[in-house]
Amino acid sequence: MAGSRYKLAEYRKPARGCNIHTVPVTASPSQLDRARVAIQRELDDLVDSGFELGAQVAAYIGDELVIHAWAGVADPATGRLVDEKTLFPVFSVSKGIVATAVHRLVDRGVLQYSTRLAQLWPEFGTHGKQKITIEHVLEHSAGVPYFPPGLTADDLADEARILSLIADCELAWEPGTKTGYHSLTFGYLIAETIRRATGRSLDEVVRTELAEPLGIEDEMFIVPPAEQRDRLADVDTTGFVALQKRLPGGNAFQKVVGGLPADSIVPRRFIPAGRGWAMDAALPFNATMSARAGATLYAALANGGQLNGRTLLPPRRVAFATQIRRRDIDQIIGAPALKSLGYLHADPVSGGVETAFGFGGLGGAEAYADPRRRLGFAFTHNRLTPPNVEESAPRLADLVRKNLDPTH
Repeated sequence: MAGSRYKLAEYRKPARGCNIHTVPVTASPSQLDRARVAIQRELDDLVDSGFELGAQVAAYIGDELVIHAWAGVADPATGRLVDEKTLFPVFSVSKGIVATAVHRLVDRGVLQYSTRLAQLWPEFGTHGKQKITIEHVLEHSAGVPYFPPGLTADDLADEARILSLIADCELAWEPGTKTGYHSLTFGYLIAETIRRATGRSLDEVVRTELAEPLGIEDEMFIVPPAEQRDRLADVDTTGFVALQKRLPGGNAFQKVVGGLPADSIVPRRFIPAGRGWAMDAALPFNATMSARAGATLYAALANGGQLNGRTLLPPRRVAFATQIRRRDIDQIIGAPALKSLGYLHADPVSGGVETAFGFGGLGGAEAYADPRRRLGFAFTHNRLTPPNVEESAPRLADLVRKNLDPTH
């Protein structure tokens, strides 16, 4: 485990929380007990060391929520502790959520993977972008990875202006010929396409197409409602922003985020100094959720699109959506990245398993599915881990697998 550079002056030992559920046929009571103890101990150690501030872990096997643990502080200013209902910003974990919403709309005939964005959004069809399809966006091959530079945190509240700038941007490569991580633009491209096709916001579509069918409508949001303010965790961006400041402006990461510091995109309970919005800006590249919500979504996908008698997607749609389509060099990351239609594969959080898929978020949040184990897993936290430091989620996911899968 990486050491801490932080000190929690007001940290109080949290009440432990690991919910007990009916034992699934794939895990014995002793395996479940061992897994719960191991996960809770690791979470407590991460918080006690100061590496994490507050965190949640949730995991399903089949239809059963077998791990639901939390530890630490949600708000250092008040001493409010994390509990099972705390909401955390999870940033690019949203990509897998948004992609799943797209698959729902495609399955119902509202969209097609071959739909060109400019068919629905004519203003977007400039500078060769008229060729870009939903399929290109989902596999990050659209060729518009760079967020408009020079914007401020307050500019993020002006969604119309950002969409206009993205509509007028030029291609970085011919659509479909290369792939490269579309960090912030991914969400805007999908959100506006969905809005033009359905007349509904991305937030509403995620709620009605995913959250409500799975019973997590009060735990998964694109824009967290103001009435949920008291559940929102306060995010510590200190270490991440310090590293970001040392990156040159031409660095690939700085270009894909338009030079915005990480703190600019974090929903806050109250309006922070120097910014005009708290948690009400429509940021389609972010999501706010609990770990249980993330694990629930990916448990459904890990089980062929169904969970506890509720059908999210038919198995054939899940199989098609999660078939690996790109193995080439990611032009932003500078290394090969395995991608299907909206998901990453063989990520460290899955132990490098190609058939496992999901998406991680800025600073270390994670959510993924492992169909081979019928496993859905999610990790949420509120201290962003700098990219040069080992993250917590892979270790926690490995503990889940080791303790619940005797063949691991």
